[in-house]
Amino acid sequence: MKRDNVNYLLVGSFVLLMAAMLFYALYRITGHSKEGDIYFTHFPNVAGIKEGTVVTYEGFEVGNVAQISPLTRDNHTTYRITLNLRAPVRIPVDSRAVIATPGLLSAPVVEIKEGHSRDIVAIGEDIPGSLRVDLMETVAALAADLGKITETSIKPMLAQINQNVSPALADMRSMMERINRTAGRIDALFNDENVKHWGRLLQNADGASANALKLSTDLSGVRYEVEALIKDSRGIVSSSGKDLKDALRRVDATLYQLEAAGRNLNEFSRTIRENPAALLQSRPPTDAAGATQ
Repeated sequence: MKRDNVNYLLVGSFVLLMAAMLFYALYRITGHSKEGDIYFTHFPNVAGIKEGTVVTYEGFEVGNVAQISPLTRDNHTTYRITLNLRAPVRIPVDSRAVIATPGLLSAPVVEIKEGHSRDIVAIGEDIPGSLRVDLMETVAALAADLGKITETSIKPMLAQINQNVSPALADMRSMMERINRTAGRIDALFNDENVKHWGRLLQNADGASANALKLSTDLSGVRYEVEALIKDSRGIVSSSGKDLKDALRRVDATLYQLEAAGRNLNEFSRTIRENPAALLQSRPPTDAAGATQ
């Protein structure tokens, strides 16, 4: 029984020792380990800070908030903040104390912004406090400004762009429809059957060109014959009767050839005038006698 009491005493002592160490660690963490230099500042709003809140000097931890006391000035409530600075720092008189939030998930701290004056704030004096810059309020104000810009600038600009672009899109769609119709007509024009017709047209055109060349050659021959006839006619007066008969026969043959050539030319011209599609025929036209030209 005595042995069990000793064990209970040892376990209880160990628990009390661990609890004391825990309280000591918490005391050290909260910054109440020792007294430092006391300074004061004032804020109209102390939301987010309390006794034990960390105090930093240009981001370096120098102490903690020792006490928060409300004061009434000119029917307005302000708060006197007692700063316990354990680290020795020299604070210029134009320095400012603000409530800052280092990050979105960080606890607020009292940040002392260093000034540029050569005069130093004495221990126990006030450090001027500035209005708190609330991150959420800043974000909300930024969102409000963005909303106002959207309503007054971006939406009218988008409406104007839409007003100007819509007719252009309509014109583009109309142009694409015309292009599609034209492409369909071109495809119909150059289908397989029409390609064959174009081939026959080119063949008939070649034949017509050959016929025209032959006709031109015949006309040239007739011209030469006429020139020869003119030359021969000059000697008719001094020629004999036999020569006159020979010359007349030659004239008669020449006139017959000229008449045949003229008849062929007239028939070719009449056929083209009456039926221009004759160029698309697979067979060349025939003359009145049924002979192939």
